[in-house]
Amino acid sequence: MKKIKYLLICLSTISLLGCNETITLSKVNNITYSDGLLSFDAVEKAEGYNVKFSHLNEVVYEDKIKDTAIDVESLGLEGNINLEISAYYQDTTSEVTNYNFTVLSKFEDVIFEAEDNLYNFGTGKEQSNFRNNPSASKGAYVGGIDDAGQGVYINYLCPSEGTFTLEAYYLAEAVPAHNDVWVNGVYQARYDFIENTGYGGDKFTPAKAEVSISLIKGWNTISIFKNGDNSDNYGSFAELDYFVLKGNGATYNVDDLLTFGEKPSYYRLEAEMGSPRKKDPNSLITSCKNPCIVQNENNKYSNGFLMGGVELQYDGVSWHFNSPVKAKYSVKIAYASGEFNGSKKAKPSFIVTQEEVQLAKNADFKKYNCVSMNELPYTGWNNVQVSEESVEITLEQGKNFINCLLLEDLNNVNSGFFQIDYVDMKFLSEIE
Repeated sequence: MKKIKYLLICLSTISLLGCNETITLSKVNNITYSDGLLSFDAVEKAEGYNVKFSHLNEVVYEDKIKDTAIDVESLGLEGNINLEISAYYQDTTSEVTNYNFTVLSKFEDVIFEAEDNLYNFGTGKEQSNFRNNPSASKGAYVGGIDDAGQGVYINYLCPSEGTFTLEAYYLAEAVPAHNDVWVNGVYQARYDFIENTGYGGDKFTPAKAEVSISLIKGWNTISIFKNGDNSDNYGSFAELDYFVLKGNGATYNVDDLLTFGEKPSYYRLEAEMGSPRKKDPNSLITSCKNPCIVQNENNKYSNGFLMGGVELQYDGVSWHFNSPVKAKYSVKIAYASGEFNGSKKAKPSFIVTQEEVQLAKNADFKKYNCVSMNELPYTGWNNVQVSEESVEITLEQGKNFINCLLLEDLNNVNSGFFQIDYVDMKFLSEIE
């Protein structure tokens, strides 16, 4: 009887020891990534796995999973990814395994809304080029493009070099109409708008036109604007809804684009694409309909246009610009000037506002972000040079109106005449 009791005690002891047995989990091994699926070997006794995905040292996804395979594509991850994974059983966790892999992106179609790439929110005729319409793509489009040189200006970070189709979705009535396409400061193609769709309104049925353009890997500027003369009504009239850059399906690593920056290092504000500020709109008449624009002189001007007639106080140009962040920018001006009837050298000023305003003699300039350049050296008329001097302006995040004006009262006759080709605006630093 004593032997039986002793045996039972021994068996109970063994049972208790078994209940307190320490579980040891091995590391996760044999991790592979292929065709959007990440898989690994199951760990014995594990009831699940802790997973953490990081991109550029930032955690982008974290979870507990039961399976030994993960559909990475469904997580929306891109670029060079680091995985930290460990097995777990109740309160026991294995050593962490690190695994690095790359999720490639596909070059798919890109949509550019015309209204999001508009520098001109007023033609100088107190009429905005921005149009709201619930039937338009994203609820808005660009209309009222009456003057040569007017249109849209797109900054685009292209993942690869090549030739691509750029579709334009437009409205037209006075057909045929046409727009020129310049890429990175070089003329490349012309849109022919031949379908009579009627202009925007209750009936909103855009037609499609397309061109081929060449892009470089990195940041590109794409200008689409009206260009013509009085023989073709200055390019006739078309309204712009949106554009589609047709992707070629090629794969690429988004992290390869980091060297180009998250935003352009500079923005070019073309004078002809802004809103002219002209005290006397009848003082200069050219062949471009817009009273301030000098047209295509052997394409020696940026985008083929130069703004002239900046001669009286408050003359100049205004651009609408959406800044991605509140930031400081330095600006330089590409201009031409010459002595005229004893005129003084021009001294342009930059004024930044968050609303479109009419700047005149009674304007309270002290309440605006206003900075003036020194007198610009003479270059000779139509001989464009970039100013050596740069000045610094501050833009709020979102909507800004950047005004480049003659402010000094030089009694008109002695005003400092000059011509504006463009303003280059360089990003300096973000403001918290």
